[in-house]
Amino acid sequence: MSSHRCHRAVALALALATACLALPRRASAQVGQERDSALARLTAEALAANPALAARRAVAAAAADRVPAAGARPDPTLGVGVMDLALPRFALHESDFTEFDVELSQEFPWPGTLGARTGAAAATARAREADLTNGRRDVVVRTAELYYRLRYAVTARATLARQRALLATGVDIATTRYATTSAPESDPLQARVALARLDAEDADLAASETELRAQLRALRNVRGPDSLDVALIDPETVLAAHELGASLDSAGETASEHPRLRMRRAEIEAADQQVRVERLGSRPGLTVMTRYGARPLGSDFFSAFVGVRLPLYAGRKQGRLADAARADADAARAALAGEEAALAQEIRAARARLASGDIRLRLLTRQVIPAAEATVEATLRNYRVGQVEFVTVLATEDVLYRARLDAARAAAEHFTHFIMLEQLVAPEEPR
Repeated sequence: MSSHRCHRAVALALALATACLALPRRASAQVGQERDSALARLTAEALAANPALAARRAVAAAAADRVPAAGARPDPTLGVGVMDLALPRFALHESDFTEFDVELSQEFPWPGTLGARTGAAAATARAREADLTNGRRDVVVRTAELYYRLRYAVTARATLARQRALLATGVDIATTRYATTSAPESDPLQARVALARLDAEDADLAASETELRAQLRALRNVRGPDSLDVALIDPETVLAAHELGASLDSAGETASEHPRLRMRRAEIEAADQQVRVERLGSRPGLTVMTRYGARPLGSDFFSAFVGVRLPLYAGRKQGRLADAARADADAARAALAGEEAALAQEIRAARARLASGDIRLRLLTRQVIPAAEATVEATLRNYRVGQVEFVTVLATEDVLYRARLDAARAAAEHFTHFIMLEQLVAPEEPR
């Protein structure tokens, strides 16, 4: 091969490398639409079929069904019997005392007891409903977290394929220069080592992608194969999420209607109502009983009785239970205070992560990546004329590759942090 033809091959390879560096970013708005529709579909499927959420939904339904039963009066008692039959033949017409009885009794708790029981059950039902709502928010965040991690894995593999093509071009350049004795043998060898490292990274990313897809299937309770097309992340489009996040800035440090706080308040109310139930349980209850008796040899008769339940052991039963309910109420109030502090800290942390991610993403997309691209182009030009070593070319290309990976990761995390903050401060939508 003549020196002129070798130089032409090197120039052609450099042109191909420059073309790889200049691959355009396309359809930013379309990528965003694909993200929204795919995430919305996955979230809807997870909310409808997630096993853990289905369990919470059943618990909430059971608590709601217990509310009417808690305020119902005790069932009346109906008794039918016969007494004073003459022995040994159990004769009905030999004794004046033989009679048939029909007895009906009804217990009436102390006034206010049934209302207190209903209030305690209703508060418990509200607590279980708030727990279900909180579970729904957890599923929304978990789905978004897995989805954006999956999008990062897919984007990283695409970026790696782009880097592999660039390195393959570098191998051709180094091989051509080595053939013309203008570069040492170590140049193409170093390029092949870099390609092997990329293959190892791709294997790790493929395993991560498979694991994330499996976790998304489990979250949605999908047993069989699942076809899920994931769009690549364009970091430029993620910067618009900062503008979306601005609508959340008006919320306070603590979302007062967050389901975690509503659940704690309902637990306090349930415990307070239970204290009232036990205190009223220490009051005497009333039982009304009526009886009709039919006598074959005498006159029929009607009887009525009023009984009073005597709470002789209230100190050992209802009193202790009332003390326990007060302790439960104190524990619930302490839990509410802790939940308010934890929620405020989570909101502050989410805001800080969102702001930090926006700054980091802007630096990567507007400064680091353009500078790295320019550095790679300059290094390739200098390598062609023998002004830099090939290891410098590899180092600059690796810097560009890592910067693109960092931008994709920052974009995925930025979307996730936005959804986390939204679920922390957004009001609950009616279902």
